[in-house]
Amino acid sequence: MLTLQIVATVVLGLMCGSELNVAAFGHPAFNRQPLDVHIAVRSEFARMFGRVMPIWMPGSTLLNLLLVLPFQHRDGSTWRLNAIALAIQIAAVVFSLIGPVPINNRIAKWTPATLPADWQKQEQRWDFYHWARTCGLIIAFVLLALGISGR
Repeated sequence: MLTLQIVATVVLGLMCGSELNVAAFGHPAFNRQPLDVHIAVRSEFARMFGRVMPIWMPGSTLLNLLLVLPFQHRDGSTWRLNAIALAIQIAAVVFSLIGPVPINNRIAKWTPATLPADWQKQEQRWDFYHWARTCGLIIAFVLLALGISGR
């Protein structure tokens, strides 16, 4: 059980760090680049994370589920913290499929020559959704860590 707790915490923690890096540093840096560089890099990141995140986010959620299931007989507050973290992770996966993923899929196909008229609005919407998801995942990480440390 300790190994599962460590793996679940590390996987979610790394994902939170990656998501925070994209939100706080990556995209703001892309936005300061000339248009052709900005679009090429943003499109490449959209393709790369479009391949990685469908494994990483549900995988992290599954790890937390594996922690929650045997905790039903454990201390109530420990189980509740992990269950709330799991609920947030599930909501983040569903939210991602509805909000940022469709935009991400469009951005992945962009080139400077094929930009839609509303490309900046789409990027801004994706960035907003990404910040909301990142904040939720950080809260889930803190709850997961508190739940594990409270065992």
